[in-house]
Amino acid sequence: MLPDLARLAWQSVRERAGRSALAAMGVFVAFLALAVALSVGEMAKSAVESAFQQLGLNTVWVMAQRGYFTEADAATATAVAKEGVVIPIAQDFGRLRLPDGTERAVTVYYIPPQYLGLLLPKEALRSGQLYVGGPLVMVNSRVRTAGDMPVAPGSPMTLTRSDGSVVEVVAAGVFESTGFIGAADVLADNALYPERRYIILYIVARSPQAAEALAQALRPYFPDAVVITPQTLARQIGRLASVAQIGLGALAGISSLVTAMWLYDTVTISILQRTKEIGIMRAVGFKRRHVMAMLLLETFIVVGAGVLAALPILAAASAIPISLGPGVYLKLAISPIAVGAAAAVVIGANILGVLVPAYRASRLNIVDALRYE
Repeated sequence: MLPDLARLAWQSVRERAGRSALAAMGVFVAFLALAVALSVGEMAKSAVESAFQQLGLNTVWVMAQRGYFTEADAATATAVAKEGVVIPIAQDFGRLRLPDGTERAVTVYYIPPQYLGLLLPKEALRSGQLYVGGPLVMVNSRVRTAGDMPVAPGSPMTLTRSDGSVVEVVAAGVFESTGFIGAADVLADNALYPERRYIILYIVARSPQAAEALAQALRPYFPDAVVITPQTLARQIGRLASVAQIGLGALAGISSLVTAMWLYDTVTISILQRTKEIGIMRAVGFKRRHVMAMLLLETFIVVGAGVLAALPILAAASAIPISLGPGVYLKLAISPIAVGAAAAVVIGANILGVLVPAYRASRLNIVDALRYE
């Protein structure tokens, strides 16, 4: 009996292809929005953990919004930080010619060599030595040769800076993008960059609490700069996640309601058009529960099509990292639990939407249904 009901349900869906497609589209939007809304919380949690692990609890970043910081600004930050370590970082853009002749556009951070260990953890080293000084530089693993291979330690390279000057450098080591320093393609000795113009003052405080207090103390001295800590970043992520969850949850709710109403209307019209057919089914032995099951199967087919169509979109979205800042990325964490919960809610809401017309159809008087024109 079930195969017969499924065949009749599928035939009915095909006959109403236009309305079925529109209903499936509504389910698609509702399921997608709800699955993402349920996953945003986990995404925010993972991003916060990433920020705390990679960026350091006890750090403060002072980032120039307009212009550059000078040696005087670095001295001011040092005076305010007292026991903290202030690391001025200069940035330049250029082109790096690799040993195989390939040229890559690169972002170069010029740093004091003695503070490399505070900026780049040992765990980030992929090959070679954790060292910068003179012509020796660190190269990010994303800088690749024509054969899609990272630069080998000891490789001689030519760096053409933004002002057109050329510097011969050698790769001391290769590092993985991590934390704040992950925005750089090349880490070089600040002695190679004579202009003392800094885009970032990276400060390492004694403790996370000291970092928060230091950020507050620095803001009056740098009113035109962005002063941020990992804790600030965590709060921003939390607010973003809350807004996204509310918005996506509302969208999912509205979409589910509209789709349920649409399916209610569609099934009601379908029953009116098929009254005689339902009467014939009852006359040849189909029971009331069979009629109701057939109509619910039609709804399940439409809703299932919308859910299945959304799954590849969710899979693709979960693979795309969203940059939140230097070295920090958000990634949509689509868990099976979130997908299952979203599917259950959307399918349940739409099944409930057609229960009433399906029940009425199952209670039709057989004689009246056969006489219906």
